[in-house]
Amino acid sequence: MLSDLMLLFVERVSRQLYWSWPRLRRWRSSARKYSNSIRQQCRRDELLRYLDEIGVKDGALVMVHTGTDSVEIVDESRPGPYNAIVQAQTLMLDMVRLTAPDGTLVMPTHALYQAEELPVGTMTAEMTTYDPRRSPCGVGLVNELFWRSKSVKRSLFPFNMLAACGPLADELLRDNLNERHPSPHGTDSGYYRICQRNGLVVSIGVRLREYITIAHVVEEVREDWPIKDFFTERNYRVFEDGIAKEWTVRLRRDDYAKFAYCRRKMGRDMVAEGVIHEGHVGTVRVDWARAGEVFDFFWRKTKNNPYPYYALWMMRKPWHKCS
Repeated sequence: MLSDLMLLFVERVSRQLYWSWPRLRRWRSSARKYSNSIRQQCRRDELLRYLDEIGVKDGALVMVHTGTDSVEIVDESRPGPYNAIVQAQTLMLDMVRLTAPDGTLVMPTHALYQAEELPVGTMTAEMTTYDPRRSPCGVGLVNELFWRSKSVKRSLFPFNMLAACGPLADELLRDNLNERHPSPHGTDSGYYRICQRNGLVVSIGVRLREYITIAHVVEEVREDWPIKDFFTERNYRVFEDGIAKEWTVRLRRDDYAKFAYCRRKMGRDMVAEGVIHEGHVGTVRVDWARAGEVFDFFWRKTKNNPYPYYALWMMRKPWHKCS
């Protein structure tokens, strides 16, 4: 218990320092580049066998997070030098084949513009353009190739987009951008619908605890979410069938993500309680979880508690107060 509190304290202070010192962010970026240069490796047949064992198979609903920049999947049937594009294409097609014909494959396709550091607060004057048929993805080559493939549909919501193919694709992405609940992970989102169906969530090449986007579903669907002014509004111009329409959507304030979101604490808890299962194929990280179990975990943790947002009194803005 004491060690957990110490780790939480270190993470909380680290976030304050990280976002307050640009030099520290530049150093961290360099360190990440070095870490990503350490190549993970596995055999293709072993990876496919493991994915089948954990439930990536025909008839399943599967959401896949990938990070293959530092991954090499050895395919003995295809000798020759390593080619990142060929490997990404092969992995993407393998995932489609594993779930076909009766399964549904989903991948996050967050737009590249989300990586830009935008001002905090209500942004009525800012206007970002999103076209689901054109806006490039910023979360990996596999995901980029997936949403551009034939028969794959991409969500209209202009933040934390999903792409899907298979029998449930239309149902998952239906009416995901509307004036009733304009939020990326809310009750009309594909993320929430995947939780309702207890879909399988898999990460390849990255730690799922660091990329599990469905962790944000509960904070957007709870009517009694305990943090006041947790959300802000952002304006987008969204193209649908070539026609542009302006939308104002609800997003988490950037300051909560930067200064209060204790992701490492959350990740340790999810692994300790058996919600996230971590593993390797060769030296390639492959983790998995059940979306319904993730939802139940956060529903329980956030009852009268702004988990995993800690020490809100350290926030630099007046919206830190809890109800």
